[in-house]
Amino acid sequence: MKKKRVPDKSDLDAIRDQILDFACTRHDFKTETDKFLRNGDWNGVFIVKFRDNPEEERLYCEAPLGEHFMRFGMDIDIDGEIWKNEHESILREASGYDVAVYPIPTEGEDRKRRCRLFSKAWVPNFSQRIFGLTLTNLLDCKKAVMLTLLRKRG
Repeated sequence: MKKKRVPDKSDLDAIRDQILDFACTRHDFKTETDKFLRNGDWNGVFIVKFRDNPEEERLYCEAPLGEHFMRFGMDIDIDGEIWKNEHESILREASGYDVAVYPIPTEGEDRKRRCRLFSKAWVPNFSQRIFGLTLTNLLDCKKAVMLTLLRKRG
């Protein structure tokens, strides 16, 4: 059985550059942070300004060194009371998009709860198409969760 090659730091450098190249053809991407951690993992945050939408998003990227995937994420703020009562329906909605929801501990969770929506992309198959599909899927999931939240309020 042939052993798969594990991505190394140079692969992560190339992928980071690809993300900027891919993204900038369609939207305005600016690097907010770009760090290689001591353990070799890469974490980046990009400010995304969409050409067809006046809002900006933060796109979080994590690439653990030696793994075969990258995680892309976006944050969403949820009313604390709604999260307490409706987190199962929020998680169910996100799972329909194959997106994980990670609550981020914050002070004052009674009022607002920040969550990060995460999706994985496999490094061996990483391409402009995969990046575009992953980003679109995250945006669609975020929109669907927001609609779920609006229905719960109303």
